[in-house]
Amino acid sequence: MRGWPPQTHSHIRPIPSKAVTMASRRFSPVASILLLLSILATMTSASAIYSPVNLSFLIPRQQQTNTTCSEYSTIANLSIVGANSTYRAAFLAASPQGGDPARAPLDTAEKELPDLQFDTALNTECGNLTEIAIKGAATNFTNGVVLQFMINSAVPLGASASGIAMIAGIVVVMVMEIL
Repeated sequence: MRGWPPQTHSHIRPIPSKAVTMASRRFSPVASILLLLSILATMTSASAIYSPVNLSFLIPRQQQTNTTCSEYSTIANLSIVGANSTYRAAFLAASPQGGDPARAPLDTAEKELPDLQFDTALNTECGNLTEIAIKGAATNFTNGVVLQFMINSAVPLGASASGIAMIAGIVVVMVMEIL
């Protein structure tokens, strides 16, 4: 037999027999029981904490109480923007969808608002959301927002613009006094 015993290479070292037996060894019965008990304890405590009975306090906050009021609010906001030519133009210019697709919800809301606006039961339940939408649209437009879009045309004056205006006013007054 040629090549017997197998030749050992100097760069390959044989694995000691102790390392092989420790790596292939399984958990001891005590360790296995402890692992099983810890997994079961974790599962039972998690199911007790996250059971529907213990989460019942979250249910009222996560459910929409009245979809009619939220629909009325959305329709009022869209209708106010659609009816005001300044708000409408700013919204259509800022919309990434372009003019035609962005017009559709505004036009639909304008048609639906009168029915909701004059529904006394709805206004008693929700309040006059049209008036709230009018005030909110004006405030938002002043802050450079129309519905969900930022617009550039309604940027509030900063300190530098106010300062320049004041200096220009003083210069004008001084020139007028000289003449």
